[in-house]
Amino acid sequence: MTLAPETPALSDRVVSRPRHLFRPDPVVGWTLAPGHGLRVGFRRHILQTIGADGWRHVPGAATATGPQVALYGCSFTYGTGLSDAETFAGRLQKARPQVRIRNRGIGGHGTVQNYLQFRRDITDGAVDVAVFAIISDHRFRNIAHPQRMRQYLSPDWYRLGVEQVPVARMEASGRARIVYHPLWQPVIRDAEFDIFLPDDYMINAATLAVLDRVREAAAAAAIPLAFVLLDSLDPDFNAAVQGRFPDTRDISTPYDAAHTFMPMDIHPNVPANRMFAERLLPVVTGLCAALPAGGAA
Repeated sequence: MTLAPETPALSDRVVSRPRHLFRPDPVVGWTLAPGHGLRVGFRRHILQTIGADGWRHVPGAATATGPQVALYGCSFTYGTGLSDAETFAGRLQKARPQVRIRNRGIGGHGTVQNYLQFRRDITDGAVDVAVFAIISDHRFRNIAHPQRMRQYLSPDWYRLGVEQVPVARMEASGRARIVYHPLWQPVIRDAEFDIFLPDDYMINAATLAVLDRVREAAAAAAIPLAFVLLDSLDPDFNAAVQGRFPDTRDISTPYDAAHTFMPMDIHPNVPANRMFAERLLPVVTGLCAALPAGGAA
């Protein structure tokens, strides 16, 4: 077997904004550009790398021969502002060198897109253990909420060629159905939709219904699964997730200057990712132990 190189070879396409890594994708809306790099603006010495497979590079993963542990999430999982090794994916890989950690985080993605990617990975045989990393803002990304849809009116999305986003619609039975909405919705720029919006309970219910489908897909493929919460900005949302899925682990860190890059950037910083990894390690270890004999590392 020929192993992939430990450090991916970058093309001359090193960009300065995370969104410039995005490429259109017919299923999940957008993915990352293979072989590209990102120079972090507020940490000029940091270069993030995207491998030839189109995913954030995880140092040490290419030579691992154990179970494939896929971490699904958004920019928190991708590791905005962090080097490849500083992400909680990179730290988990260092702590468990025998397993292969796959960083499935993409900026702006929500639970719907994570679910669709999870199904892809199941089909491709690219996941043995799954961890879904959830933040409270995902609940707005999982439906066509004006708060989220207004962000897609940026000219960047037009230039990138991203045309649609998958979201969840609730059937009468309570089951989530995935539909696709065009990004370009100029009517929402100035219109006030608050009186027409679903209430918090209904918004939360859509995300819970998508997580139900995640759990069904994992069970059908016999893949050990965990849900973890990365922030506590909406305690009611977190309580709803933990109420429906009692095994959900809250590994969140405070939203303050000690745990984020504020005032330059709102994303979790190096200490926060160190804490995420420490709290995730027993979760990943337990999931790997649940694999059939011979599958756990």
